[in-house]
Order: sequence, then structure tokens, then C-alpha cells
Amino acid sequence: MPAIDGRVPLLSLKSPRTWALIAFAVALLLLAAVAYAIAGSRNGLMDYRSAFGLLGQLGQAGAVALLFAVGVLIATLRSKAGGTAYAATAAVLLAVMVGCMVAYQAAPPPGPLINDITTDLDDPPRFSAVLPLRPEGSNAAEYGGPEVAAAQRQVHPEIQPLHSTLAPRRAFERALEVADELGWDIVAQSPDTGIIEAVDTTPFFRFKDDVVIRVRPDGQGSRIDLRSHSRVGRSDLGKNAARIMEFVRAFPMRG
Repeated sequence: MPAIDGRVPLLSLKSPRTWALIAFAVALLLLAAVAYAIAGSRNGLMDYRSAFGLLGQLGQAGAVALLFAVGVLIATLRSKAGGTAYAATAAVLLAVMVGCMVAYQAAPPPGPLINDITTDLDDPPRFSAVLPLRPEGSNAAEYGGPEVAAAQRQVHPEIQPLHSTLAPRRAFERALEVADELGWDIVAQSPDTGIIEAVDTTPFFRFKDDVVIRVRPDGQGSRIDLRSHSRVGRSDLGKNAARIMEFVRAFPMRG
């Protein structure tokens, strides 16, 4: 583009404003790619492993683009060619994107990787009704035995059976109420056996985890055991244990 009155044209590569527009366009493209990866994983259009791999690459690209945008922002502030708003917007968008991705991709909790948590390590509740819903390639639904139990004792010693003074039938009804309040999708319920099976969907990537609740008589009251299991992934980042503890807090200990 020819110069006017000897000045550098606004869209020349020598103009900071041009580089600010480039930084802004790069930020928008990276955000669109992140949205594509997330939407693909949420809607089943992309395998979660592929989505996570793509997000990791986008995070690295975003960090480089952020440094670029900050450099361009400094250049526009020193120049009278304009473009500061574009550069600043690009830097903010990229900082938020990279920050969110770093926070979400936190390292797993210390200790052995685990994705199957139960309140009864000796006789964990078994899945039945949810099994046909688990897609091919899901983690094995059978409990992993003493090795998994030992890993849970190390990582989540706080997970214990729930004891209530409620009679078994009332405890079953309350368990069903709590599962519904927590937004779990009830797959099966049997007051006679005291078994409730449900599916809980994580809010962001919409991973589906299976849950089984078992209510049994315990003296004058009831014992409630739960098991929460991730369909995919070696580590649940503490989600299954947090789900069980959320249920325990919502369930009255006395009634």
C-alpha cells in the first residue's frame, strides 16, 4: 500500500496498528479453536483424548500468542499509529484463555491414580442397570479389588459408610430425594433391594460418571453405601470422592 504524505500506511507491516489487528485476529482464531474442541468433546463429535490433546496444543500456542500480544501492546502505546485497543483486547482474551486452561489442567492429586470410589471397600455396591449405557471403550465396571481399595485408603481416607437412624425404607426414599436434588439421572431404583443406580454428568466436558447407592438395615437404622465410577480416564481428579461427600452432606444423619 503506498504511503500518503510520506507517512507509513495504517495497514503496513511497519505499523504497530497492523500487528495489533493480527494479534486480535490470532486471539479470535485460538478462542474459536478452543470452543470447537470443547463443543466436540461435549457433544461426542470428538474423542475426549483428541480434544484434550488439541487443547494442550492450543494452550501452548495461546501462551506464545499472549507474549506476542503484550509486545504489540507495548509498541502501540509508544506509537501514534493506533491499535492499542485491539492489542489490549487480544492480550486480555489470551490471558483469560491460557489462565483457564492452566487451572483446568491441574495435576492429579498426589498418590496413585484412581477413578472408582466407594464407601464399602470390602463389599462395594455393584453396577447393573447402567451397564448397557456405558459405551464401548469405557473403563471396566468391575471393582479392581484390594489394589484399588488400598489406593483409595491412601488418597481418600475420608470416604466412609453413611449411618442413619432412618428406617431402611425411609433411608431409601431420602437417598432417592438427595440423588434427584443433586441432579443425578436416575436409571433404576428398587426399594426391595435398596439399590439406586444413576448417572451424573460433569458440567464442563459433560463426562458421564456412574453411581450406585445401596441401603441396608443397620441395627435400628440404616447403612447407606455408595460407589461412584468414571467411565473414562485413569484419574478423576477427586471428582468421585467429592460427589460422594456432597451426597453425605445432603443426607440427614438423624431423622
